[in-house]
Amino acid sequence: MKPDHLTGLFILIGLLASLKIVVDKWAFDKQREKRRTYYRDSYLNSDDWKRKRALVLKRDNYRCVYCGVRATQVHHKQYARRNIGKEPIEWLVSVCKSCHEQQHEHV
Repeated sequence: MKPDHLTGLFILIGLLASLKIVVDKWAFDKQREKRRTYYRDSYLNSDDWKRKRALVLKRDNYRCVYCGVRATQVHHKQYARRNIGKEPIEWLVSVCKSCHEQQHEHV
């Protein structure tokens, strides 16, 4: 093979590798958005979430674990990536609105 052909082949391989990276990122982002949409639109409105939320608020005595004021929300310290809704209760904490917003600013 001539050097010019090798150069063209390496360029083509580089372009294909770059294209694969872009497609993989797009697919990952699409899947992530699908999970987020399900989480927001379905899971957070489910009876399962409402029961788990009530359990966490009761466990924490309706107090924000960060500042101690009355908690009205529940924060996920971690998400069950593949099994939405299967997060252990230890991953959830009671928070006030202000601290919850602060937690999401740091992510």
